[in-house]
Amino acid sequence: MILLEIKLDNFFSFNNFHLSLTYPKKISNSTITDEYLEDRPNFRYKKLIVLMGANATGKTTLGNALIAIFNFITKKSIDPIANCIDDTSKPSSFSMDFITHSSIKTMYRIVAQISPPTATGYREEDISLTISSTSILKTDSYERCVAKLRTINTPNSTYIEALDLIDTFGWYFPYPFSKDSFKNLTPVGKKSFRIVLETVLRALDPSIQGVRESQDIENSYIIRLNNHDLIMKNNEILNSEILSSGTRSGVDIAVMLSSIISSLYGFYYCDEKFSYIHSDMEKAILSKMIEKLGANEQLFFTTHNADILDMSLPIHSYIFLKKEIFGHENRISCVYADQYLKRNTDSLRRAVENDIFSVAPNVDDIDRL
Repeated sequence: MILLEIKLDNFFSFNNFHLSLTYPKKISNSTITDEYLEDRPNFRYKKLIVLMGANATGKTTLGNALIAIFNFITKKSIDPIANCIDDTSKPSSFSMDFITHSSIKTMYRIVAQISPPTATGYREEDISLTISSTSILKTDSYERCVAKLRTINTPNSTYIEALDLIDTFGWYFPYPFSKDSFKNLTPVGKKSFRIVLETVLRALDPSIQGVRESQDIENSYIIRLNNHDLIMKNNEILNSEILSSGTRSGVDIAVMLSSIISSLYGFYYCDEKFSYIHSDMEKAILSKMIEKLGANEQLFFTTHNADILDMSLPIHSYIFLKKEIFGHENRISCVYADQYLKRNTDSLRRAVENDIFSVAPNVDDIDRL
């Protein structure tokens, strides 16, 4: 799955929200290799998206919205998106341009309009859905494919029939305190997972001596400390109170990293997994995730850590979410760092410290206490 553009309206706290995930010009000496569709060098997309912003600006909620849309597409049920609509008395909508991992030479566009529900809830006829697609030729760019989509007439059909046109795709969202991500690992992923888990946990806590797979309990690992053996079953460590918060977070991080190494899903959304982890460790693990990210894959990474700004990543990888209040309406918008910083010598860290993007949290009320 490669996400190219998404628009949301009356979806959670997103109103007239637009996120663009492509870039128009080739970048020389980029630290992220092959940031384009395989065998389609003009079709450029952002492989890494570092999402930053103040609290309650929608970083986690954006992931929830994407999960809902992905589940709507794959399960062909209105329930996931119905639960996302903020004001049910008003229409809502979303659109998305994307490429599936199983059909990388086809670009899809899905546009959905959802009418307010009746007294009995949302019905199939409350959704107006249009799905169009176009082949991506050798020399095509994203912009050229968008132009081709505008010329395509899509026949009317029910939303279930329309969704059948989309090839299958995978994704992975290990949110904070998630307890089910380990269950999703395939045997291929589990083979590398023990090594990754041991490496990450020992880096976070030198007292951990090793990790081995349990022969007696399904989906379980034994974490060996100096004087204790801890059992990890289905991504939850029993008696984990003797471990630090950062070490416990290392389990989900290991699942994410081993999934990327094994190319299990293609689309990854890593949301606030490093709150209890040292900055240098966060940068090291993010660097490894980027290094192991395969062709035609994409990683969203949300963080509050300003040290991530010092990493030698393309400026276009950084997107800041900003929330403003207009009357009774929340407005979340995207601030793209590369629209402000044009020269290689421009400092992203200095721009954020000087609030060039106007995304710093408002601390006035705290100051008045």
